[in-house]
Amino acid sequence: MIGFAALLLALPLPPAAPAQDDTAKAIEALKTEDAAQRRVALEGLEKRGASALPAVLRALEGASPEPPERLAGLLRQLSAKSWKDRDEAMQSLVRLGRSAKGGLEAVPAEGDPEVVWRVKAVLSEIQDRSGHEELLEELRNAALCEFLGEAGDPRGVAPLLKILTAPGAADARPELKLHAADALGKLAAGLEKGQAEDAADRVLALLEKTPSPIQKSLLIRVLGRLRSPATVRPLSALLADRSEKNLHLKRACLAALAQTGDASALRAVIETLGSSDPYLRQSAAQALGEASGAPTGFDPRGGAEENRESVHRIREWWEKKFKRSWTD
Repeated sequence: MIGFAALLLALPLPPAAPAQDDTAKAIEALKTEDAAQRRVALEGLEKRGASALPAVLRALEGASPEPPERLAGLLRQLSAKSWKDRDEAMQSLVRLGRSAKGGLEAVPAEGDPEVVWRVKAVLSEIQDRSGHEELLEELRNAALCEFLGEAGDPRGVAPLLKILTAPGAADARPELKLHAADALGKLAAGLEKGQAEDAADRVLALLEKTPSPIQKSLLIRVLGRLRSPATVRPLSALLADRSEKNLHLKRACLAALAQTGDASALRAVIETLGSSDPYLRQSAAQALGEASGAPTGFDPRGGAEENRESVHRIREWWEKKFKRSWTD
């Protein structure tokens, strides 16, 4: 019976792929709790542009960011002649973490004793580090979501949508889902209608479970970019909710509703011109000015009588835009 080491040595060596190796190293360098180090690694990844995308997608799917032939090369290196080479391969496999488990578990248990020992040691180390490894993977994946948002490639949409509905620790630590939502917002212009609606549904579900006002504001801004009609009713309800005292959230709702461009959404913004809060009146006027492309002439410091004519002109703009009567 041919031993595992002999079998590995008989396989042809993979061609050198320094660019791929550098991309995989950049992705693995994102697995750190040091935010500054992650930023440096992400900038290095972004410089590689579209060439880094396949490895990024593999990493988000839970596979090794290394190309399959590179992973096979590391397994083969476990039986190299040099102790240093064997040890370096072992450490590289440990750094790959859970993404290397499939390849390691496929190594025959009756092969070279040293290879078998090293494989068991790597698997044991990965298991011992699993809790911390999960946190590091979340930090890495959050950075990879940012990469996908900036890359603007539609291939990034599917894994981002998947992250938004993934169960588990991410529900207790929502930062990864927030990054995925933000990335989808950046990709919104290239989304198909069905994708935008799917993304909006998932972001709305996340919004309901998010307690932080800052995080809610981020999600509301994403909903504005997605421009889905499904967002109009919940955002209008939040805007009209008297129990919600956070004006920054309501201002985010006004901007998102105006971005949506829907008749009901813009009506809700126009009605906010009659709010008792001057800050909301100012935000509504600003949102309407951006939506119409022209100054509204509305003075948020003035009263209803003082702004009667400007409100009338805004309603006329709405009627002309949607070919409907305001009183219908």
